[in-house]
Amino acid sequence: MEHPQQKTAPHRGSNDSAALAAQCARKLLELRTGTGKTQKQLAARLRMTESMISRLERGDHVPSLKTLCRIADVFGRHLEIVFHEHEHVHADGTRHIHPHSHYDPEHQHDHGGEK
Repeated sequence: MEHPQQKTAPHRGSNDSAALAAQCARKLLELRTGTGKTQKQLAARLRMTESMISRLERGDHVPSLKTLCRIADVFGRHLEIVFHEHEHVHADGTRHIHPHSHYDPEHQHDHGGEK
């Protein structure tokens, strides 16, 4: 089931705050459930309220860079910020690079787990 906050209108870019909050929400939920932690347990480790963890996982709040770093540390992860372009390789071997939105419904391909 998809949360309404995770949907973006076709004209909105992937850098709008709702899209970024949704992307962070999906990753936080994946990390937390993958470790079997409850929201309460994660909140205690991050020195946050359980309510804030819930808001982050729903995509209701865009986490600060400081919060993202704390989350990465708690899960033993490295936080990386990427200004991404996409490279296409055609059947004839020619390549071209262009910026794109991961939320563009017309742009479908494998990004190693991200779409």
